[in-house]
Amino acid sequence: MKAGAKTIVALVENESGTLNRLMSLFRRKALSLDSFTAGDCEQDGFSRLSLVLHADEGTVHQCVAQMGKLIDVVDVQHLPDDDSVRRELALVTVNSSPEKRREILEIAQIMKCEVAHLGHDTLTLECAAETRHLEHLFALLEPYGIHQIVRSGVVAIQTEKN
Repeated sequence: MKAGAKTIVALVENESGTLNRLMSLFRRKALSLDSFTAGDCEQDGFSRLSLVLHADEGTVHQCVAQMGKLIDVVDVQHLPDDDSVRRELALVTVNSSPEKRREILEIAQIMKCEVAHLGHDTLTLECAAETRHLEHLFALLEPYGIHQIVRSGVVAIQTEKN
């Protein structure tokens, strides 16, 4: 996650128009989301959303309050950095000539990546980690030639407070 980014998580009902209403709220405030993920959760008929944006504390507080007023939003909160876990999934395809393949696989092992696909001249790695870890991985792989990067966006969950 980029420095200064804030994470909001929400539990919402899976109803037609829910995501549109949420995005309209951010559009009206002229806020751009760095990341938006949504997926099923432990409760049938509900989804958990993770939203990452750059905004000051006051704006984030307003967004949380306004999201909480939407009928489909059951729970919403701003996650502080020290009380949460954040991860992002990335798939990266890199040039992998036979003479460079071992070097790339060593980087993958050190960076805790899985090999998702092994081609004749390319290698696709899968890595789930904090955003800054992924950025470091991309920098290490750049000299080999990156063909494509696909990222899921950040998912976040609150941890218990110490």
